[in-house]
Amino acid sequence: MSSQLYWEKEQGNLALYILAPAPLMAILLGMAVGGAVATTLRALVFTFLGTLVFHVTFSVAAWLPLFGVFFLALAALYGLGMMFASLFLLLSREAWHLVALFQEPVYLLSGFYFPVKSFPFWVAAAASLIPLTMGLDAMRQLAFPDGTQYGFLPVGWEIAGLAGLSVLFIVAARYLLAYMERLAKQEARLTESRG
Repeated sequence: MSSQLYWEKEQGNLALYILAPAPLMAILLGMAVGGAVATTLRALVFTFLGTLVFHVTFSVAAWLPLFGVFFLALAALYGLGMMFASLFLLLSREAWHLVALFQEPVYLLSGFYFPVKSFPFWVAAAASLIPLTMGLDAMRQLAFPDGTQYGFLPVGWEIAGLAGLSVLFIVAARYLLAYMERLAKQEARLTESRG
């Protein structure tokens, strides 16, 4: 999501989005909804195939909180992506270096490879600023028979944290995108190469 506007800029379509009567936030929201539908379908397919191939045992007592955590994590991640979309426009190619620099540490800290509870408390607490961390930790606790023993925080706290991060990132994205729109109108060079 964060690189979407950058790619539109590279393909020459960003000027059309900026000139459109709709705000960039609404355009990105439409892209995010399409991406969320695709991500949800992909997650369901991989969960189904992974269950068949690896004989994974799930013990979901409450499906509603599990799906709620999934969609809250998606909302927070897409809010973060929309927030970074403005940085991609501002930094252009340099943003790719930042992505390459932070990609593996984010995977490591988010609990993507192993439960985040394995880290010292303050490292896990700092990693909780990444929505994927709390989302994976809460889903792990809700979906597996012994998931709660590997949980960093109680699920209720993680749901509240994800809701807070969702609101924070979406509001920040709105302000950052409005700033980039103002910059584009003032300098008239957002869609041009910065040299």
